[in-house]
Amino acid sequence: MGLKENIDAVKKELSTEEQFLESVIKAEGFWKKYKKLILSVISLLIVGALAYTMYQSMQEKNLRMANEAYIKLQTNPSDSEAIGTLKSKNPNLYELYLFSSQIKKGDFDTKMNDPILQDLVEYQKASVSKQGLKEYSQRQNALLKEFASLQEVYLLFKEGKTKEAKAILAQIPENSSLGQLAQSLKHYIK
Repeated sequence: MGLKENIDAVKKELSTEEQFLESVIKAEGFWKKYKKLILSVISLLIVGALAYTMYQSMQEKNLRMANEAYIKLQTNPSDSEAIGTLKSKNPNLYELYLFSSQIKKGDFDTKMNDPILQDLVEYQKASVSKQGLKEYSQRQNALLKEFASLQEVYLLFKEGKTKEAKAILAQIPENSSLGQLAQSLKHYIK
């Protein structure tokens, strides 16, 4: 029986080697067929990774330069080089710088590109003049609509016009962020 077992073992070993050789031949055929595609995909992945890394490093450099320019402007607001750098490297931060410098100067006539900052400029203008608070608070999509109404209520209350103040407080919805404060003021004003 030893010879028969040896022959079976040799047959199994040959079939295993045959299967391995067959899979190597199939893989070689697959490689020959899709070699260009596989190399192209690998090359694209490498180029993409390099491009992404370079883009990220450029973004970080621009951010660092914009931050340095902003810090320079905090100490020297008339530094034209820093203004140019900030404007080119980070336009949003430049807009914010313009807004803050307008607030400091009390100049509210500059038009902002950012709609939120423009709305804040209009609120500041109305708040300083105290005349435009009512107009601002009646605008449909004003960000600080209810806050302007509360400020108007305060001014009316100060003048002794409690009926007008209560009428404005009644317009502030209870579910708004300032609704609780408006309700408290309604009870306070007699």
